[in-house]
Amino acid sequence: MPKNNKIPPKKSSVERKRRLPRTPGGFSVNFCRNPHCELYGEMPVPFQGRGRGAGGNGRVIGAGEDRSYGCPSCGKFHILKSNTGILEEYTRLRKTFGNLHFPSCQNLACQNHGVPIHLAKSAYAKFGKTASGDPRYRCSNCRKTLSVGAPTRRHKKTHETGSILKNLVNKVPLSRMCEINNVNFQHIYSKIDFIEQQCLKFGNRREVDLADCFSGATPFFATDAQVIHVNWQVRSRRGSVPMIHTATVHQGSQYVVSSTMDYDPDVQPEELDEWMAVNGDFTLPRSMRKQARLWSHREYAESVARYNSDIISEDDLMVGGDLQLPGVGSRVRTDMAAYAHLMQVKKLVGNWYRSATYCLDMDSVLGAAASAIWVDDIKEHRVNIAQIDFQKNLTSDQKQALSRQGKAKHRQMLDELSVEVAAILGQNSDLTSTEALVAVLLERLEDSLDQEERGKRLMEDGMPWPFHTQGEPNKKIKLWTDLGQHTRIELAQILCRASIHPVDAYFAVVRRRVAGFDRGMQTGSNRRRTWYAYAFYDPNMVVKIINILRFYYNYMVTGSDGRTPAMRLGLARGVVYERDLFSLV
Repeated sequence: MPKNNKIPPKKSSVERKRRLPRTPGGFSVNFCRNPHCELYGEMPVPFQGRGRGAGGNGRVIGAGEDRSYGCPSCGKFHILKSNTGILEEYTRLRKTFGNLHFPSCQNLACQNHGVPIHLAKSAYAKFGKTASGDPRYRCSNCRKTLSVGAPTRRHKKTHETGSILKNLVNKVPLSRMCEINNVNFQHIYSKIDFIEQQCLKFGNRREVDLADCFSGATPFFATDAQVIHVNWQVRSRRGSVPMIHTATVHQGSQYVVSSTMDYDPDVQPEELDEWMAVNGDFTLPRSMRKQARLWSHREYAESVARYNSDIISEDDLMVGGDLQLPGVGSRVRTDMAAYAHLMQVKKLVGNWYRSATYCLDMDSVLGAAASAIWVDDIKEHRVNIAQIDFQKNLTSDQKQALSRQGKAKHRQMLDELSVEVAAILGQNSDLTSTEALVAVLLERLEDSLDQEERGKRLMEDGMPWPFHTQGEPNKKIKLWTDLGQHTRIELAQILCRASIHPVDAYFAVVRRRVAGFDRGMQTGSNRRRTWYAYAFYDPNMVVKIINILRFYYNYMVTGSDGRTPAMRLGLARGVVYERDLFSLV
């Protein structure tokens, strides 16, 4: 017996050292993310040493950002992600886009803050009316009062609000807005805050019914990311910091399901840096840190310096503390933002569809994230994941030339395979000629490959699309989820509709409609440097304009058919006018 007369703890009671990130609430994305693997979605052993787990032991190799888990079945390695960081970012998005913004107690320290009056009538008591006749309520907990009336009741120059909204989304710079509306910058900023809150309030209440729009349907969605620059200053020079805007658009209606930025305005990077240093986070791989969601001050400054190496001198790089981050707030790590964005999309789309297909840009983060987020639906053959790659940075003339080649190739192959195409159309009258043609091409592929090999080929090598389009020239489609469940006809329909053009078209609207999001221009003194003349200096302004533009595009802009995306989807009966938006309580 030990001299201290204390019984040593059992081995089972001693916490074993983890090799995989913690799983808050059982949530994890750290497993084999290869849908063709027998261990796909199965949780591996999280501790070092031998153990039991549905996903087996596997190997964990690498360090820092590249720390990865190797599947013992298929041999693929998957970069480990912080489950806690993903959930934190998703929670932040849900607070923004899941809050219905009903009137509630305005005291942030009160337990009734955020509790709507109409849902908890016992938490409030009627307390007369204001001088203008608006009903007043008193919180039963903190005893503070609030009034419920027209949102514009405290506004000055309310007739300018509609004009400022139209200026914002029609490429008018902020300085020109002041001149057009005869107001100062502070007035513009206050109006932008008000317009954003009304857009979030209106949109969030409508999107409660978004899942109903996809009930029993087979929707296709397109997801991609674009870079938006924010101006910043290093001593006497001006540079730019890239921010990532991720969007998901429904194919057909063009409704923007989600539009998010990798930016959190509520956390300051200097404070975060100090907290991480005290808690020893910098000594750990990022997936194992207590804080893995945001860029710290020192790591972000190093990243900014590398990105802007052409415009920052060596002296400035040596004095890293002088590098100014853009405004206030912190940047969210790209992978955390991607996972949280797709989780937000999954929440909004719901689970009542018959099947859904998500078309993603050829980005390893998006593909792995989608494979992890929809793991159960993919196993049930209800969700398809397709990655789209095509040749970018071509001129309009080059795109048009390829488009002409694609149309000629389409006509040629229809003529050569007319008998086989006619036979398929005779058995499947709802198909288009292109779908029937692709089904013939797949039939020829199956002659040399079985279904399992076909699925792996489509995921690893992809299918070069033979019919060029102007929007996606030299396209290649990698389908992750052909697990043998699809017939040739079904697979042909998926491949013909697989495209990220809907989201790219929306990104073009973002560039054309907001002056601050326009592409930069090369400076005369330094051809390697790009200057964004109209870019915003406050990153939080980017978030606000993105939220406003998404609502404006979904509910207030009609297409050639005279309908808005929300009308096509069934979320609105008509166009939402400014008076409807600004009067919503």
